Amino acid sequence: MNRTLIALTALLLAPSALAVKVGALIPLSGAGSVSGQAAKNGYQLALDEINASGGVLGKPLELIIEDDQSNPAKAVPAFVKLQTVDRVDFTVGGVSSATSVALSGPAKQYNAFMAWIGGAAVPVEDAFADHKYFFHYHPWSYYNFEAILDLFKYLKAKGAKNIALAYEDGPFGSAGVADTVAAFKKAGFNVVLQEKFKTGSGNFAPLINKAKGYDVDLFYWVGYDVDALPLASAIKEANFKPGLIYGTPPSWPVGFENNRLSSGIAGLSLWLPESPTKASRDFVAKYKKKFGKVTDEYFAPLAYTNLITLAAAINAAGSTDKDKVAAALAKTKASTPFGTLTFTSSNKIKYQGFKAGQWLHFQFMDGKRIPVFPIDYARKPVQYPQK
Repeated sequence: MNRTLIALTALLLAPSALAVKVGALIPLSGAGSVSGQAAKNGYQLALDEINASGGVLGKPLELIIEDDQSNPAKAVPAFVKLQTVDRVDFTVGGVSSATSVALSGPAKQYNAFMAWIGGAAVPVEDAFADHKYFFHYHPWSYYNFEAILDLFKYLKAKGAKNIALAYEDGPFGSAGVADTVAAFKKAGFNVVLQEKFKTGSGNFAPLINKAKGYDVDLFYWVGYDVDALPLASAIKEANFKPGLIYGTPPSWPVGFENNRLSSGIAGLSLWLPESPTKASRDFVAKYKKKFGKVTDEYFAPLAYTNLITLAAAINAAGSTDKDKVAAALAKTKASTPFGTLTFTSSNKIKYQGFKAGQWLHFQFMDGKRIPVFPIDYARKPVQYPQK
């Protein structure tokens, strides 16, 4: 009798033991921290909304956030902690491809359910191809490149022909470089320079001086937000004037749009707050109400979408059983800030969310990111050559 009462009392006093736990592994420091901080805000906004609407399986959803520090060596123990100490039911997050690849072994070891918002490089897809509980929201790099090639072909009609390619030496930048160059050549471009760099090094003078020796129409770089300002500074100092500087970091430095060096630089985004869809307008209004400002970083609405749809799938499944939740999440057809989210197969994995159609190209103009391509979504024409 006493043992029963003690057990019942312990159960009542420990509601967290009954709550569904989600672990979020994101970079709150290091090279990917701008994306990680945006994702954190998106998760917090979603968590508030989920719990205000009754939570998950009748209880408030618990979210445990860990900083992977943009470092595979730090990401692995943080991931293991979520699985073994916090004993989360599901894991979300992910920005860096390098950290995502490093997690593939532990994910399989602990049979972790992963609803992942980053890690776009093909080695990540290869690493998780045989993991049955891996849902990937972010487009793979080959979907990203389809969108980039569409813009470059448009600029080719305006005279762009010679491309200089600079890429960070990790999986995000380096994976698929040969295929990228081959695709550019097939499309009729000349790739006059291929040069890798160390992300976060800040030393771009040798690379830019080398690029300056060529007739460059499109300077295309692949790296992280920490590279944007030192690269732009090196370009300015060298008086290097390609027709267009085009970068694809997952996020841009905070306040970069207010720096004169950003003017005319173009980039790729999965979303911009100017999107006219109702789901996007609703997200912008909720975000501004909670945080007092609007974000340009697409990892905020992506993380929001990630947690909202995962919670909906758990509720639809009626339990935390991984197979049931996977089946429910696979049936997702949700209106999101990016458009409709469904999961279909990609080249290697079973559950791929967004693909090529969601990408927008923008240019920094007058302290803002202005959509310039595709034409149907452009607020202004692309400046080529950039001013």
